[in-house]
Amino acid sequence: MKSSHTMIKERRDALLDLLHKNTRLQVKEISQSLNVSEITVRRDLTALEKMGLVKRAHGTAEIVNKIGTEDHNEEIEVLKNAIAKKAAEFVAEGNTLFINTGSTALSALKHLEDKRVTIVSNNVKVANLDHNPNSTVILSGGEVRFPKEALVGDIAIESFSKMSSDISIIGCSGLSIENGITTPVLHEAKINSLIIERTNGLVIVVADYRKIGVSSNFTSGHIKDINYLITDTFASPAVIREIEKQGVQVIQVEV
Repeated sequence: MKSSHTMIKERRDALLDLLHKNTRLQVKEISQSLNVSEITVRRDLTALEKMGLVKRAHGTAEIVNKIGTEDHNEEIEVLKNAIAKKAAEFVAEGNTLFINTGSTALSALKHLEDKRVTIVSNNVKVANLDHNPNSTVILSGGEVRFPKEALVGDIAIESFSKMSSDISIIGCSGLSIENGITTPVLHEAKINSLIIERTNGLVIVVADYRKIGVSSNFTSGHIKDINYLITDTFASPAVIREIEKQGVQVIQVEV
């Protein structure tokens, strides 16, 4: 027997497939095509809209065009900000904090203005944020790789090798049981691995539902390296259960 989560996913996948084949559909049309109630369709569309997958207007729905805009989708940004805000709660006054180049990890810093901390990062964008005036910001140095403005290479590795943190917040491109924490950039994977290795306290991975159960090219760390995974309620329940079995404490924020 299929679980309720599986049935919901299959129905929503069918709804998305329907919208992919049509420019725009009314709720009534979707209801008739999928043979489900209009209330169910509206509930699914609400969830899919929060996931940044569809747009709704005046009783109709259409698929979101993701070409070149995946990380600039307003709904996705809302999810990422909620995850980042929760991660920031774990950072204590006076902590030394490692942040990698992940955009969600970077967003966590926006919620730390009331805390005096020392931030160490290989993300050049950290320097452009507003920080507590009593905080210290240290950039690792190294070769700047665009468009992420990531600092990598021997200088960056040497810097992190000589420091340790009380807590680290790490973003990723994928998180799976098979391959752990992954990124598409080898140079960044090396830095991420060092960040994990040089963390004395909590290692927190921040990843929205799109990253859960997904693998990218290069591994930064294993599932068991993670103390907390902070994600959203749209992440695959089956994958979340497997991650929890590895001893990771999972927090799913609601939006």
